[in-house]
Amino acid sequence: MTQNLAQLEAAINEYTGKGAMLDAIAEHYADNCVFTESDGSSRQNKAEQIAHLTGFFATLKSFDGAKLHGSAIGDNYATSEWTFNMTAQDGSEIEWNEVLVRSWKDGKVIAETYYQK
Repeated sequence: MTQNLAQLEAAINEYTGKGAMLDAIAEHYADNCVFTESDGSSRQNKAEQIAHLTGFFATLKSFDGAKLHGSAIGDNYATSEWTFNMTAQDGSEIEWNEVLVRSWKDGKVIAETYYQK
């Protein structure tokens, strides 16, 4: 599973690097995937996460890029460290540093947790 998981993670990371997180979720996440923020709040399924991200992206003037600093893969588990660059509607620049932790089952992400750096 590790090699397959490496390929699946690479696909998600490619989407993320292009700012196409919604496409990654549609393709690679289980319908009942739980998404948990660093403050403990969560969304209980893929539809809630898509709505959340759609609302978030609507607050931006632009998504300017994402840099993957590194990733690690274990048994049905993967992490990746990112810096996201965005521009708010008022023109201010946003730099967001985050570690993503994913749990996998049957080729789909079943849980994703975000840790702000």
